[in-house]
Amino acid sequence: MPLRKPTKTGKPVRQAVLSGRVTRARKAAITSSYKEPTPPEASRSEDAISGESDRQKDLPPVMGKPPAWAECRPDLCDALPWFRSAQGGYYYNGSLCYGCLVDADSGVRAYIDDEVVITRIGGGCTKDAEGNLVLLKDQDTDSAILSSVMNSWRMQNPVGLIIGDRNKQLSRNPPHRYNVMAYFRITDVWHERIGTKKGAKVRFEKLDLAATSWWAAPGTTPLPVEQRDFTLGPATKRCSSCDRDSKQVYNEGWMCLTPSCARFWKVNGATAPPGHLSFNAAFLRARLAPDPQIQPHFDLVPDLLATLAEDQGDLVFKRIAWKGIVCPLCSRCIARRFWRGWKCADELLHNPSQQSQRCSFERYLKVSPLSVRSVIDEFEIHPAKRALYFDPKLQLPSVDDSSLYPYRKLVYTLPGVGSVTHLVANRAINTRANGPDDLFRRLQSVDLGLQRYPLQQSVVRGTLTSHYAVNYGCPYKYVVSVASKGFNEASDEVLRALGRLTWATQQAVTSAGDAFLPPNELLLLGYMEDMKIGYHDDGESSLGPTIATLSLGARATMLLRMKYKYYHGYTKAKRLVDEDPALDGCAHCPERQALKQTLDAGEITREEYEAQRRRLPARNRRGEAPPCLRMELNHGDLVVMHGEGLQRFYEHSVVPEKNLRFALTARYIKPEFVEEADRQKGVFALTGEQVYDGK
Repeated sequence: MPLRKPTKTGKPVRQAVLSGRVTRARKAAITSSYKEPTPPEASRSEDAISGESDRQKDLPPVMGKPPAWAECRPDLCDALPWFRSAQGGYYYNGSLCYGCLVDADSGVRAYIDDEVVITRIGGGCTKDAEGNLVLLKDQDTDSAILSSVMNSWRMQNPVGLIIGDRNKQLSRNPPHRYNVMAYFRITDVWHERIGTKKGAKVRFEKLDLAATSWWAAPGTTPLPVEQRDFTLGPATKRCSSCDRDSKQVYNEGWMCLTPSCARFWKVNGATAPPGHLSFNAAFLRARLAPDPQIQPHFDLVPDLLATLAEDQGDLVFKRIAWKGIVCPLCSRCIARRFWRGWKCADELLHNPSQQSQRCSFERYLKVSPLSVRSVIDEFEIHPAKRALYFDPKLQLPSVDDSSLYPYRKLVYTLPGVGSVTHLVANRAINTRANGPDDLFRRLQSVDLGLQRYPLQQSVVRGTLTSHYAVNYGCPYKYVVSVASKGFNEASDEVLRALGRLTWATQQAVTSAGDAFLPPNELLLLGYMEDMKIGYHDDGESSLGPTIATLSLGARATMLLRMKYKYYHGYTKAKRLVDEDPALDGCAHCPERQALKQTLDAGEITREEYEAQRRRLPARNRRGEAPPCLRMELNHGDLVVMHGEGLQRFYEHSVVPEKNLRFALTARYIKPEFVEEADRQKGVFALTGEQVYDGK
């Protein structure tokens, strides 16, 4: 049954009928003038489909400038609270739709003019061999996206629209990759036949009809509101089969748009429509009368900076403060890339040859250092001796309370792989002069140059790390490329932390009977509220076998798990791992270890070995390995991961609690992987109390 939007009297006026999908290159759209809204004779046919293409620079310009814009999707989502969708075309929250992006894939029979946008409703699609989105099944109200659009229609919740420069319906060239249009109201939702499926479509109408649309053609002026006839509209007919009303959307004839009806999508209830359909002019020209009671929940262009007072303590580190803003000078959406605040133009996004086009806006926040008390929720900030509990389902450590006293030394041993040493801090360690308490406070006051960097591999271009980083010593590239400063540029706080990490590395490595390689690199990460780092490994060939981390501030949970391919014995593409280590705890562990032993003993051939591995029954083939080790990292704790196999076969994640946290990680970078000019950056000489003695 289709859904209907009720009027103020409670009577259903329009039948809600729904659809959507995309296709190959479309013909240029013909748009109508505001004064004489003559819609195009035809909309796009089903076989004319929009695809991904470069910016359409050959199109004529638009009249004005968008109120906000972005060149990458993450910046857009960071700055606009009404559009947080990193990939999809619709943003919904709390069962309401707040924003919609019309870009390359607006679906068949899409349309845009100066006041009306008709597009598909997303969800339930996949890409075909040509890269076009096709529906997997009939769309119904079980779709979260469709349901949210319907709810916003019923509740008269305006929806913010954004147009991308790959959109084929607007016959003009938007100035930026993503351009905020305006707030629109939903006037119609209906179903159509999209290929072999029933899909949903929506008609948006601009909320403010008095204002000239910036995306209109130069010289266009809107018809004054007082001169408009809001009683005009398309013909509506009731279906004799389902007893439901449907508007005449297309010139080729009236069709029942109730998807459950036997006469659905048949011209006058008799024949299937032609492949080429043109929008009914009356359907495009119809306008709802302005209603001052209809107002959006969010401002179209929010002013976050106006709400951030300089004396609000920890606000600078809250989630809301590390989101984006809209530049008050050039209207660009800016993510907070810098620990201290926002900078509109920076070296990450602009070509040096375009210096004259760089926006000069900068806004840095005053940082009032937080106390350790403010980020630790426990009654006792520092226990005299931290009580420990270990989940018996996970890896259990050996516990040593004496050899490195006052630390509690926990060692997790992974046979044939390596070890993880956790040095648990306490009151005596943390409160010592120049200890973790002082380091935590002072690191907040020093300008370390912390930044968020673009991920080198991400689904969405421009995605930034969910932490701030700065690197000292020999250059090191992990999930992002971070410029490295020499240790001669490091502050006293960084060098004191390096002293602790050097000591911890030496204790763990010598206990394992291995040669100690002093670290020559330190990566400092800063986590604000709700930031974290997902599963990753530090297994680059340039790294030595040992990695040490000092945790300062809020508590964090560190998880270690086997990598997918070593846990299952094959890759996600279902290709067998060439050399299966058959590690303890892997899927089918006894069988795989026994097979490996018979292969190593020469009792079976390689072909027989691989054939028997393939015959092992499937076990949650799509699932990642469960965590095998879980550690609670508290303020002042040190963790040392040792063994090259540890980074090769395992990966780890760190999830801090909501409050501020710093993680300082030291490694040994092999000199042969470092440019000669950069090797000097990793040379350091600790003096005085920068040398740590374990207390």
